[in-house]
Amino acid sequence: MSGRRSYARPLDGTDRITTRVEAEELLIEAEKVVRSTDPYLAGHFPEVTLYPAIFLLDGIRQAAGAELHRSPALAAHLGPGSPGEDWLELGTLTSARVLRPMLEGDELRLLIRVSAGRPGVLRAALDCRRGDSTQVAKMTVELVRGGTS
Repeated sequence: MSGRRSYARPLDGTDRITTRVEAEELLIEAEKVVRSTDPYLAGHFPEVTLYPAIFLLDGIRQAAGAELHRSPALAAHLGPGSPGEDWLELGTLTSARVLRPMLEGDELRLLIRVSAGRPGVLRAALDCRRGDSTQVAKMTVELVRGGTS
């Protein structure tokens, strides 16, 4: 073995992403529609498509990783990485609260605020709302540099 980690392709955590940099933060707005046809959802809960909160965590990780290039200061805060080591991993789950179920057809809006945390760590705060503006979840996680994607 070469010592390189490989990963299975994850579920797409978002359908669409828009991003802006504001001061020292990366502000990401991502959208995800809950579809029963998405992989891994068919057997999650009998007869009801219920979106697992763990997928929100991966949505945070994916969106922040995909958009990190827009903020060189935050990328530098993670510390140097070898070429190709742009994969972000979930470090610490600081807080997580699911307030409402996320069901088939729900249009989720993930508002993610990424900022510098302690050295080598990014802090990502999520405010997740349905299309009708009802808050369904809020989470705060730490992201760290991982292996290769």
